[in-house]
Amino acid sequence: MNTATSLSDNSFKKIIGNFKKNIYPFVTTLAICIFIALQPIKKSFATDITILFWLLGTLLLATGKLPYSILRPYKGIIITGLIFFLISATSLLSSSYTFRIQELEPELRMLLLPLTIVGIYYSGINFKHLLIALMVGSLSYAWVAYNQSGGFEMLRRAHGDENAVGFGNGSFLLATISVYLSLSHWKSSKFYFIIGIVSATLFLYSAIAANTRGSLLAIPAISIFVIFNLRKVGVTIGTLAAVTLISAAIYQSPLKAGFSRANENFIRYAEGSENNKNSTGYRLMLWESAICMAKKEPFFGVGTHKFRAATQDRSLDCDYNSIEPKRYFTQAHSLYFNTLATMGFSGLLCLILFGYFVCKESLSLHPYHPHRYAAVIALLTIAGYSLTVDAFFIRFIADKHLTLLGIVLGIMLHEQKKITSELQHQPSS
Repeated sequence: MNTATSLSDNSFKKIIGNFKKNIYPFVTTLAICIFIALQPIKKSFATDITILFWLLGTLLLATGKLPYSILRPYKGIIITGLIFFLISATSLLSSSYTFRIQELEPELRMLLLPLTIVGIYYSGINFKHLLIALMVGSLSYAWVAYNQSGGFEMLRRAHGDENAVGFGNGSFLLATISVYLSLSHWKSSKFYFIIGIVSATLFLYSAIAANTRGSLLAIPAISIFVIFNLRKVGVTIGTLAAVTLISAAIYQSPLKAGFSRANENFIRYAEGSENNKNSTGYRLMLWESAICMAKKEPFFGVGTHKFRAATQDRSLDCDYNSIEPKRYFTQAHSLYFNTLATMGFSGLLCLILFGYFVCKESLSLHPYHPHRYAAVIALLTIAGYSLTVDAFFIRFIADKHLTLLGIVLGIMLHEQKKITSELQHQPSS
């Protein structure tokens, strides 16, 4: 009787243990599904889910459930994120223009990124869970793109619940991550390989439907990284073939006309033509203004989020907008030029160092890590389209780009622990 009771108790404890073990990955995967799938429908969901990850990370560290030492592999990322926030705060407080402290909300993303990593790490999800979430999200993105762009004819620009540029860049980021994770599962699971390819195709369709070109700047950077880092003939041929295929697809898509217009507008700008009321002409003028501001305020810039005020400041004399009627923008339409103008060379240097540490520290994980390039691929994609837009100008405390990077870094850290544990338990030869 006692033996039967003991076995029953052990079985019950085992069931409870398995439930607890699987409930966290399930709930987290569901949250990421919501994060990706509902973002193009209502982008505030991206903020809501990110805040949940931050709260979870804070709770885990505050209660001692997880030690701070688990973040040691990412100390460079954490330190540069903190410094970037401090520079942005210093820049705003020292600005000669009126400001509200709430304007620093977007820069909090860098400061709070480690909390996302902690929450994802604790959940125990892996890249297969992320692929499932990407598959669910790709259906949502494709549905929104199809409805907003006039079907497959793409007569109008798809934009989701944001502007077309943000929608297109986000779609392309999700596409590149899907492609990488799909290829990294080629040998281990054909099922997840197919899921990744389907997701990437739907996300790429959404990016093309958005009719935005800036995200494609990431393709050369990713291709060069893959070719020179892996140094394999098969990888080189496959990468060049993929780039050729994508280029051919773009040539046959509505983006072809956009590239032609951009080339013509650049030539017109270089020739000094007054007819520059177009996206390319405005961007180049804004970049000139940003360089002018950096010369006037080289260390901390004119003030975080004060680009518009600075261009309208006649005493600063950094307004290159000679077109009438004049248009003024809240950003320089480039993460790099906008950071240079508003936070100076210190802000731009810190931003570059942040990217450097994301690459260095994610690649420093165990060489047997099956997805060790995931964070680099995500960062190169973000770095590519950031040349033509500044994500920090969006006045939300969170955004999908950095949150997705935090999710990838959190999964990598968890898988690193799993690999290390398995190697430690292997019998020595």
